[in-house]
Amino acid sequence: MKTELIVVGTELLLGQIVNTNGAFLSKELADLGYEVYFETTVGDNKKRLIDTLNLASKRSELIILCGGLGPTTDDLTKEAVSEFINEPLEYDEGSLEKIYHLFSSTDKVMPENNKQQALTFKKGITLKNPTGLACGAFIEVNGVNYLLLPGPPSELTAMFEQEAKPLLRKLSPHHNELVSRYLRFIDIGESQLVTDLSDIIDAQTNPTVAPYAKSNEVMLRLTAQSSNLDTARELLDEMEEKILDIEKHYFYGYGEELTIQEVAINQLKKQRKTLSVIDLLTDGRFFTVGTEVAGGESVVKAGINVNSKSMLSSIFNQTIEASNDEVLGKELAKSGLEMFQTDYVMVLLGDMSHGNDELPEGITWFFLANKEDIICKKRIFKRHLSYMKDGAIKHGYNFIRLNS
Repeated sequence: MKTELIVVGTELLLGQIVNTNGAFLSKELADLGYEVYFETTVGDNKKRLIDTLNLASKRSELIILCGGLGPTTDDLTKEAVSEFINEPLEYDEGSLEKIYHLFSSTDKVMPENNKQQALTFKKGITLKNPTGLACGAFIEVNGVNYLLLPGPPSELTAMFEQEAKPLLRKLSPHHNELVSRYLRFIDIGESQLVTDLSDIIDAQTNPTVAPYAKSNEVMLRLTAQSSNLDTARELLDEMEEKILDIEKHYFYGYGEELTIQEVAINQLKKQRKTLSVIDLLTDGRFFTVGTEVAGGESVVKAGINVNSKSMLSSIFNQTIEASNDEVLGKELAKSGLEMFQTDYVMVLLGDMSHGNDELPEGITWFFLANKEDIICKKRIFKRHLSYMKDGAIKHGYNFIRLNS
């Protein structure tokens, strides 16, 4: 069903508040199988709102309006919709009673304009407001469905979940629901991933495949559409298998919010292994992001953050000298194992100051040591300093994931 969002509020146009309602509704509607084609923001002006409704009604089957249901003179949404569809408003007794009760229970005199929050369409459906006073409304006129929701995000979210979502499911009982799965990849760029998967992406229909470039990693969103959830999941499984047949080496997990440090730390936690960190590169952030993972403090036991190699001998109470970073890193890893007595020691060192202002470059060494072995890897990063440090952290944890 073609769907359109109209977000009402002059404060949105002035940039005084951020429109979080649009993002919330778009995601929820997509999950319900509704196709959101347009989103418009309009100020608190009845003529402009009616003009917007006129355009929306010609191209959409479901129009959702957010905001403008309150008690003030600039809350005009119900009035504008009523005028546009030529359907009268009346008071919803339950909503009106709720408003009266609020004021009487606080011994306050109720301004008369508060009653307009209880207005609803005489021939429509009233939506209760679980967390506020202004009721919502739903009405169908000439094949177009109008859904009116409050503007405050806490009220809109609660009303949508409890009142609107069940109604929308009934409105389109045979609709296809969308099911998404997020695959995360590291050590491959977006352009290379898309090139490798070009045949799959070019032929996509259902599921669809959408790449998202992240800092030092890439995410793929697979989305399947079906009236049957099991069928949708089977479609996702088939698409995932095709993708991982090509890119399994770079894949590290599932989830829109998953991080590589979560995967590495949880892997060590499952193995009952501990880790210490010697960091000459990321200002201590490598240690911090590991401890911020749930249960990470039981894995990441100790850390040293050093900005100058000259401090190393005093920290370890022994002479630490090396002709190059590879030799130095291995020496630090051995000393770390003796000092911390953890199962693994991770050493990060290098130089982020190569290149020039137009094309900065950083050289990073990763060392992972246990009692049996020390393995290392050199990596070159380009772009700005914060990107290179982020890369050192993420690829460092990926190094642990692949070698522990």
